[in-house]
Amino acid sequence: MTHSCSGAAVGLDEVLANKEARVKRQGEWLRRHSLPLISFSVNIPGPNKLTPSALKVFEQGVNAISAACIQHGCDIVARQLLTQDTGPEAIFVIEGVSALELKKIMIDIESDHALGRLMDLDVIGRDGKIISRQGQHMPRRKCFVCDEDAVVCARSRRHSLPELLSKIDDMVLKDECCS
Repeated sequence: MTHSCSGAAVGLDEVLANKEARVKRQGEWLRRHSLPLISFSVNIPGPNKLTPSALKVFEQGVNAISAACIQHGCDIVARQLLTQDTGPEAIFVIEGVSALELKKIMIDIESDHALGRLMDLDVIGRDGKIISRQGQHMPRRKCFVCDEDAVVCARSRRHSLPELLSKIDDMVLKDECCS
């Protein structure tokens, strides 16, 4: 799979502005629904966030969230799917399970799904606080290239952008072949 781009390249200012808008949107959804939220985005490094691989990961993530809710007896009350140059993202409002239980379900997706390492599945409780992996006594995520601590690899820029994008494309291609 070649890493072609569908959306425009974005800079740090656009990514940060989108993150700020996402937090505002999450607050509005919490006020409207008073239920836990899943905030889903795709971990794609570099300036091009709307790639065929990113869209495939997003599709698989939406499907995995829906299937997990059915499996665990909780309901998706509302959802919003967005596709913008800063990358695909979604918000889900969930009923029938606590925020802590929901976080455990999302950690299972991130850990067990073939593309889960590329999914950022945040859970926000009714109080507006993000339920963290550390708060659930879960280890930090591993780098999808070398299995070291992902934060350490990202901060040190251990892997080149072409290496990261090639690995992502390989993961998506492998998932398509094995699905």
